[in-house]
Amino acid sequence: MNQHGIDRARRRFIQASALTGAGLILAGCNSQADNATPVNNDSAAPPGNQPAPDTWQPPKGEGPSGLTYGALLCGGRLVHAETGEERFIFTQLNIDRTIQDRNPHQKEIMDIGFLAHGVIKNPFAEERVLVFEKKGPGAAEIDLKANAIATRIEPAKGCEFYGHGAYSADGRLIYATEYEKSSYEGKMTIRDARNFSVIDEFPTYGEWPHDCQFIENGKVVAITNGGGNIDGGAQPCVTFVDVEKGELIEKITFDNAQINAGHLMLSSRLDLAVTHAMREGLDNRQALGAISLRPAGAAFKTMISPASVTSAMKGETLSLCMHEEKKIVAATNPYGAPGGLVTFWNYETGEFVDKLEIEQPRGIGLSLDRKHWVLTFGAARPGVILLSTETHKPSDPAIVFEASSQGSHAYIHDYFAA
Repeated sequence: MNQHGIDRARRRFIQASALTGAGLILAGCNSQADNATPVNNDSAAPPGNQPAPDTWQPPKGEGPSGLTYGALLCGGRLVHAETGEERFIFTQLNIDRTIQDRNPHQKEIMDIGFLAHGVIKNPFAEERVLVFEKKGPGAAEIDLKANAIATRIEPAKGCEFYGHGAYSADGRLIYATEYEKSSYEGKMTIRDARNFSVIDEFPTYGEWPHDCQFIENGKVVAITNGGGNIDGGAQPCVTFVDVEKGELIEKITFDNAQINAGHLMLSSRLDLAVTHAMREGLDNRQALGAISLRPAGAAFKTMISPASVTSAMKGETLSLCMHEEKKIVAATNPYGAPGGLVTFWNYETGEFVDKLEIEQPRGIGLSLDRKHWVLTFGAARPGVILLSTETHKPSDPAIVFEASSQGSHAYIHDYFAA
């Protein structure tokens, strides 16, 4: 199905746009951000990297909502066509109800104050998630049931967030990638999950740390360090760090000096996939992004063939999603040639599998039933389309609908409050 066919399917599936006119008005949402409780990270905190175990109790939250497809969570930015005013929204969209009702079933917080990049679910409370800004001071805990910011979280002193984080395996700690504003050196800050106060940190062994994934039962963390400007900046890399000791285990650098380290994903057997954007100082629309793969026990390689595909991966290679049963990893290039590109790779063999050309694809996730890729796309009018994980193509008829935002990632959650 080409872009014209997707546009026609979207119009047939849903006639009404989620956006009204040229302004910022979206239906059915109110911001409650001003009522959020700020957290001061300069306050005294217990030493070490653990909160006091005798006082810690996991929060009592709600369970999953019994969804088949899931709820899409993402941040977005709205710009007023006439005034240029920006607002940063957070969207939760019930895919099951949207398909059932043939109308977007979504909730928005209309202005959270920053562009939410990474979304991290609370392991004990489905209705709570954390969101982080990429290159900025913004972070917050969001109450999905109340559709409001519960607590704003400040970066460590002298630092800014870089978009991602994670809970510890036992839920007691929160980790976040941050960097020193003066030097760009990366650190993983450690917070008490009860009150978000900083209690410890360790280095990421690179500059501009971005994505992270904890492996080996939380004992090791893999981190992408984006690196600096192509003219003399720090070298991009992927590092593996011992969480308890804060010591470097492994550092992976790249043969191609023109790409940075963006997002990463590891399978359960530790197959590694990494997306790349162009280094700072290069054209962010025409310079090439890339994807690199390291099958478990094999060498790390940046994909260069087929050349007709890799040469079309222009701009940032943005979002990643793995389907372990299929051994497939999907990656998006919003500005890939000719107008946007999604590629699919076998992450165990490194072989190219398929591609889809679609307008500005951004976030990609996996439906809860694992039968569909959930892809956000579109420029002026954000949309969501479901692709078969068997064919990597839209179904016939296509399941495609409007959304209030598309975000950098498509987080699929198992909770949506009625």
